[in-house]
Amino acid sequence: MEQIAAVVVTFNRLQDLTKCLASLQDQTRRPDSIYVINNGSTDGTAEWLGDQSGLSVLTQPNLGGAGGFATGIQQAYQDGYDWIWCMDDDCLAAPDALEQLLLSPNLGPCIKNCLSINARNKDELAFFVYKPNQTFRHVTDMTSRDMVYGVAAFFNGTLISSQVIKAIGIPDKKLFIWGDEVEYMTRAQKMGFPVVTIPKSVFYHPPSVDRDGIPWPGAWKNYYRVRNERRVFQNDHGNKYGFVMFLFWSMRATFEQLASSRKNRVYDFLLYGEAALDSLLNNFRKRPETILTLRLYRFMHK
Repeated sequence: MEQIAAVVVTFNRLQDLTKCLASLQDQTRRPDSIYVINNGSTDGTAEWLGDQSGLSVLTQPNLGGAGGFATGIQQAYQDGYDWIWCMDDDCLAAPDALEQLLLSPNLGPCIKNCLSINARNKDELAFFVYKPNQTFRHVTDMTSRDMVYGVAAFFNGTLISSQVIKAIGIPDKKLFIWGDEVEYMTRAQKMGFPVVTIPKSVFYHPPSVDRDGIPWPGAWKNYYRVRNERRVFQNDHGNKYGFVMFLFWSMRATFEQLASSRKNRVYDFLLYGEAALDSLLNNFRKRPETILTLRLYRFMHK
């Protein structure tokens, strides 16, 4: 029987984490092991985890989602698990989520994702997907199929074959957050591994927070989304052409911020420009406290 490890990454969301872990422990086919990657939480998470049994806890500084999943996937892979089931701490798995992934058609080495549904509106997907010929916004956009190829809300119920990990490696810690999951997905697709969503396997997740633009100061997260996008373009289109495509995409996205009606559009413009420049210069070292636009915003709003 194939062995499956669940990997949960958490940072300062103890209440969400307890619910997430309870949903894993209530699975009709329980994971054989549960790894919790504590990204340096300061809200009592470490103390609570210390009192739990049946968990493998790995504690590290806050390396973002990318660093958390890199650590968890690497450890579970080294421990010999056949499949690794990855999720954020604010996910809730339906009781048969893992069982439905395993009952879906055998695709060989692949990545299978749960259907991520908006926890506040069960008719809507948690993450909208825009493809050239189709848009996925509602649950019914997917539930008419057994599998949806090329679509997956990574690290929200993402089941990864160990053979895929052997071939493509682990997530890139340098990407920190926002875009690291898309880079990992496109890396797998670039090497020919199937990536599918299984609509019968359900996860619940808060809706994507960037649908209508994130208000400041939380909008600093868009820095990583823009900066990391170059890696996605290059995975999809090759290094040279992808670099050129990112250059033009980032210039357009940056100047679009000035044309918006948002209150802090000038800060958005500066943030996008800073992220694009850092990406072009291959500067992937910045953490939230060292993003220049965020520092400027905080200085001006003391």
